[in-house]
Amino acid sequence: MLILASVSITAVFGDNGILELAKEAGEKTNEAVQGDKENIGNMTNYIKSLSWDASKVTPVTTKDGALVPVPKGFVGSGVDGENTIKDGFVIYEGENPVTNENLEQAKTTRNQFVWVPADGVSLEYKQDKETFKVGSWMYDGFDWSEDEDINVRKDSVATYGGFYVGRYEAGIEESIGYKNGDDYNRSETNKNDTSGTPVSKKGRQAWNFVTQPTAETLSKNMYKGNIMSRLIDSYAWDTICTWISNDNGIESILDCSSWGNCFTSEKYRAEGLYAIHDFSGSELEAIAGKYNEDDNEFNISPHIEGDIRKCYELFTGISERNKKNNIYDFAGNMYEWTTEKSMRSHVYDQPGFDGYLAIYRGISFMDNGSVGGKISSLFGEDARVNISFRIVLYI
Repeated sequence: MLILASVSITAVFGDNGILELAKEAGEKTNEAVQGDKENIGNMTNYIKSLSWDASKVTPVTTKDGALVPVPKGFVGSGVDGENTIKDGFVIYEGENPVTNENLEQAKTTRNQFVWVPADGVSLEYKQDKETFKVGSWMYDGFDWSEDEDINVRKDSVATYGGFYVGRYEAGIEESIGYKNGDDYNRSETNKNDTSGTPVSKKGRQAWNFVTQPTAETLSKNMYKGNIMSRLIDSYAWDTICTWISNDNGIESILDCSSWGNCFTSEKYRAEGLYAIHDFSGSELEAIAGKYNEDDNEFNISPHIEGDIRKCYELFTGISERNKKNNIYDFAGNMYEWTTEKSMRSHVYDQPGFDGYLAIYRGISFMDNGSVGGKISSLFGEDARVNISFRIVLYI
C-alpha cells in the first residue's frame, strides 16, 4: 500500500507528473493562441499593405516575417536585435544601411523610432482604463479633451497597422557637445522656447523644463510632409504599455526599480553623461551643479543624505538596462507630457485661475512608483526639471 501511495503521489506531483504536464500543456496552449494572433496580425497587415501609399512608405519584411511600412527617408535596421517585431523594429533616418559595423555611430547621429505593431488583432491602439488605472480619476473624473487630429491618427494606425514611437525621450541636439564638469544649464527660462528641433538620438540631454503646449509645438515641427510627428497621447502610451507587458510580463511595467531610472532604482552602470540633483520633498525643483561622467562600476545609485535625495538625470539611452522592446527610458528618467488636457474642475477652482490641467505619464528620476499606471496632472504652463516629452510618428 505504501509503495502504491508513493507511486500515486509521484505520478501527480513529480517533475513529469499529471499537474506538471497539465501546466506545460496550458502554457503551450497560451503560446499557441498568442502565436495564432501574431500570424493573423501579420496576414492582416499584408492585406492592409495593398492600400499603403507608395509615395509615403516602402514595405519592408522584418527578420521574423512581418511586413512594416518604413517611411520614405528612413531605413529599417539590419542589426540583430533591432530587426524583428518582437524585439522592436527600429528605423533610422537617412538612406545608408545600419549594420553592426556602424551601429554605435548611427545611434548617436541619426534619429530613431520603434514600430509599435497595433494591428488591431494582437495589439489594439486604445486607451486602457483598467489594466493601468492607478490614478484612474484622471481619465474618468474630468472631461479630458482630445486634440484636433486624433481621428487622423486613428485612421493612420488602422491603415498601416501601427505607429512609430521615439526610441528615446526628446533630446537637445546641442547637448552632444557637453562635457564632464560643464555647468548644468537648463532652467525654467527655457520653458516656452520653440526655436529648436528635438531629436531622438542616443546621448542627448532630455528636453526638460518645457510646458505642455511647447512640447506639442516642438513635436509637430520635427517632421512635416509624408509623416506626422506628434506629441505622444494616451492612446499611444497605453498601447505601448500593453505591448511591453505582453512581451515581458506585467511586472515589467509596474516596477521601475529593476529596469528604469527612478529614485528606487537598484545600483547600475550607465555609459555617458548624467547630472546628480539634490532634491528635498518640499521643493519643486532639483538642483544640479554640473554634468558628470565616470567609470565607477555602479555609478547610478540614488540615495538619501540627511533629508536630501540624491537623484540622477540621465542623458538619453546611456544604459542598456533601461530598455524594453528597443525603447529607452520609458520606465523613468523623465515624466512625459501627453496631449490630454482639461479646463480645471470647479472642485479645484482658485480665484483668478484661468489655466488648464494637462496629463503627464510615467515616472521620473526623482520619484518612485509604477510606470504604466502612473497618470498625473499639472498646469500645462508649468515646467519642471523632471518632465520632458516623447515624439510619435504617424504615416
